Amino acid sequence: MTTKALTEREVKGAKPKDNKYELIDSSRERGAGRLVIAVYPSGAKVFSFKYQIDSKRQYVQLGRYPSMTLAQAREISQPLAGMLKQGLDPKIEIEKEQAKEKAAQQVEAKKGSLGQLFEGYTQQMKVDGKRTFKAVLHALEAEVYPIVKPETKAKDVSVDDIKLILGRIIRRGAAVQSNRIRSYLSAAFNYGLKHDNDPAKMGCDVLFGIGFNPVLAIPKQTAAESVGENYLTFDETRELLAILETREGFRMGFHVAKLIQLCFYTGGQRPYELAASRWDAINWNEATLEIIADVSKNKRAHLLPLVESAITILEQLYAERDPLNPFIFPHKFDHSQHMRLDSLSQSLCRYREARPDAKHFVARDIRRTCKTLMGALGISKDIRDRLQNHALNDVSSKHYDRYSYLPEKRIALEAWEAKLNEVEQGNVVSLRPCHAK
Repeated sequence: MTTKALTEREVKGAKPKDNKYELIDSSRERGAGRLVIAVYPSGAKVFSFKYQIDSKRQYVQLGRYPSMTLAQAREISQPLAGMLKQGLDPKIEIEKEQAKEKAAQQVEAKKGSLGQLFEGYTQQMKVDGKRTFKAVLHALEAEVYPIVKPETKAKDVSVDDIKLILGRIIRRGAAVQSNRIRSYLSAAFNYGLKHDNDPAKMGCDVLFGIGFNPVLAIPKQTAAESVGENYLTFDETRELLAILETREGFRMGFHVAKLIQLCFYTGGQRPYELAASRWDAINWNEATLEIIADVSKNKRAHLLPLVESAITILEQLYAERDPLNPFIFPHKFDHSQHMRLDSLSQSLCRYREARPDAKHFVARDIRRTCKTLMGALGISKDIRDRLQNHALNDVSSKHYDRYSYLPEKRIALEAWEAKLNEVEQGNVVSLRPCHAK
């Protein structure tokens, strides 16, 4: 058995024998172990690091020759010799390192994907009572996944990825939509940043490991955002209401048409709040509809007086009701759900296409139209705000004033109805103002 340094030629030329034997690559350094190559009767040659600790011979297998060269085996054995000289058992240290790597791989495997981030964020929106959680998830999936795949680790999403996502939206002329997606993305990554340290999430199988919010470095397209100015005149509003009664010349469902009419005759209620209301929210005897807190955008219940035109619309809807569906505006197929609001947007789009000469308007213009025209009619801003259930943030309104203002709201809506239906009505400028005390 040789004790000198091996050569590549010696390793290559070593012939198999009846029994396994070893060639030693001696460094002539005591207590530093030895690189050996075992030659098997089969002809296989395997490099190992051989050493003694506590008077016991140990081997750390390194690799097979010729896949591993002599030079490579020497390079791998050097740190093992260093461990031995420090009084450490190389095999135990290797096992520790392997366990550490395995644990790191397990942690990495638990790192949540972008898809999991979006799901977690929108589910948190649902828990928080944000009714738009489904629409937000749909928008993120539609705009983000063509650029960044859902299986991508959320922590690996970069600023450049966000620029590509938003740039694609801007290039198609939808700068406002890019701002919406930017806002959703920023909120989702903020959720991910807090998720791992949230005590309520302890034991969760998913950890995101996000180090920073990649959206914050991307500026908002401020030039795209402007305060909405579009609204219909009285004549345009009357014309629309009349057309909705027949729906001739364009395709619009009965329930969608009645939802638009009811939005007007209730003074510009949010379409979602009416669509999500149930039949049991109506008090027919007192002619009221309660927008319950779970449906209301500001999470405060809203008692709404119903004028004759609104009651007529509701009676028409009741005659067509689905006995299995509790909603005033039922989903066409799912008995447990209300009508989807994308039906409203699609129907208005078809209406505009069928009537290109009519004034352009979208769903959000209905609320502005009512607010503006009721003001022109002389109804005070205070009553208009209360009719549309705006969040009133003054101390008195927020904490103390629990009066429903139902009589004042009813007087205002009756005057509004009379104007829409062209019925003579007394001057409503003198309606009693309701400023919070």
